[in-house]
Amino acid sequence: MHFKTPLRLLKRWFLLYREVFLDGRRFLSAVPFHGVEKGNGETYLEGAIIRQYHVVEKGLAMPEFRPGFGVSMVRALIKDLEKWKALGLEVNEQFAAGQAVLRAYRDRHAQIGFDLEGLFDGVELEDDCHSGTGGAREFRPLTPDFREAFEHVCRSRASVRTFDPEKIPKRQQILEAIALASRAPSVCNRQTARAHVYTGPAVQELLKFQNGNRGFGHRVPLLFVVTSDLRLFTGVDERYQGWIDGGMFAMLLLLALHAQGLGAVALNWSVKNRSDVALRKAGQIPSHERIIMLIGCGYPEEGAMVPVSQRRPAEKMVRFHGEIS
Repeated sequence: MHFKTPLRLLKRWFLLYREVFLDGRRFLSAVPFHGVEKGNGETYLEGAIIRQYHVVEKGLAMPEFRPGFGVSMVRALIKDLEKWKALGLEVNEQFAAGQAVLRAYRDRHAQIGFDLEGLFDGVELEDDCHSGTGGAREFRPLTPDFREAFEHVCRSRASVRTFDPEKIPKRQQILEAIALASRAPSVCNRQTARAHVYTGPAVQELLKFQNGNRGFGHRVPLLFVVTSDLRLFTGVDERYQGWIDGGMFAMLLLLALHAQGLGAVALNWSVKNRSDVALRKAGQIPSHERIIMLIGCGYPEEGAMVPVSQRRPAEKMVRFHGEIS
């Protein structure tokens, strides 16, 4: 009788390692470990530009400004922006941000009379038509009125499962919510989160692969699949970052949808890779994106009920280290 226990354990360990291996393989096949993969050059280059300009931005915002900081990073940014133009790629918001950061860096040093020793010689920077797209700005804390409004949004949000199946959220509402969710932090500002939005028969087709929508899934009029573009990460140290960045984006998206007057329910994606592959195929999700979670969305039906969902007191969730008055 005892020989069966080790076999069961071995099988469980094998399944665990197999799933971890498949997760890792997806990451390894997406990040640029071995040079630029065909068709992904623009994405990798944009990721490099974002990493570089954000490092310079952080230096510009440091409490103790160090003249001449980050020269090697600035040179790399200049080189990649020139490469972007040489390839004839579209001048998008990230290219504009990179140029704005270079202008901010140059102007900050000019203001204090610091010689950058020809760092910008021969560098063509576009006219400052994208003011405010890059650099550093003054931080302004929220006033009490805004803090109260934010507290109300957080405390009143709940997972809605009773939707009006005939009422579909408007495209502009979705775009506005995603724009707010894009304010979520991400590693080096790379903004890897993506949102696939489905309506119609596709919603039910995709929900078949998710195991937490029984009893209400058939009434969900709109579905998000939140993902993270793994191509924008750089190495093994960032192997978990897709879940982190995607999770923060998803939480802010839930709050933004709530602020739009919509109902939403977070749906876990705790599945084996075979289900992951099946949903990708049905939803046309590329292999270089990590699926983070699903979100059901719609207009709450009048009188819709939601769980109370009692939270733990803050005192039971925190451990203070050091003296905090």
